[in-house]
Amino acid sequence: MAHIHLANHTRTSLVGNFLGDFVRGSELSHLPSDIELGVRMHRSVDTFTDSHPLVLDLKKEFTGKLRRMSGVIIDIYFDYLLMTNWKDYSTSYSNILFAQFYDELEKFSLPISTEFDKQAERLIKYRWLNQYSNRDTCFQAFSSIESRLGNKIQFAVDANHFIKQNHNLFARKFSQFYPELLEHGVNFVQSSTAPK
Repeated sequence: MAHIHLANHTRTSLVGNFLGDFVRGSELSHLPSDIELGVRMHRSVDTFTDSHPLVLDLKKEFTGKLRRMSGVIIDIYFDYLLMTNWKDYSTSYSNILFAQFYDELEKFSLPISTEFDKQAERLIKYRWLNQYSNRDTCFQAFSSIESRLGNKIQFAVDANHFIKQNHNLFARKFSQFYPELLEHGVNFVQSSTAPK
């Protein structure tokens, strides 16, 4: 969710930013230049997020078995917070942006990644991105991850309870963090596209 919003904010490839989780390795020259920039931005955003003091402080609030999944839980709940506060960070409507993303996704293929193909197919079929404005979608996402992990890690119920108890804390951290992430995205693109 945030990666697509950031792509729109920085005028970079929607699909390229989405692809960051599916393309392996640092050699990306086989990709079109706009897609490559999007993948690199996705990775830069992930690194910035994972090492940000506000996110690290939030992770310290997780206890027990939830701590292992804290990064995943934060990512998903921050997507919910972005959707519920969309107008604070964007002048475009989310449904129009997501329709554009789905359209680009239908026209793109990544032959080397069956994982990408499956995820893209699910996204195009169910078009669930706008559903993140409903908090129950977070629980559904947690349960889906549990399933993909073969139910070896049970965290969905506890995570859902934890975020409901700590909504105000998450919301405060998000409102402090997200403007900095937007600024990071702009700076990354400017430095990446500046003449050498």
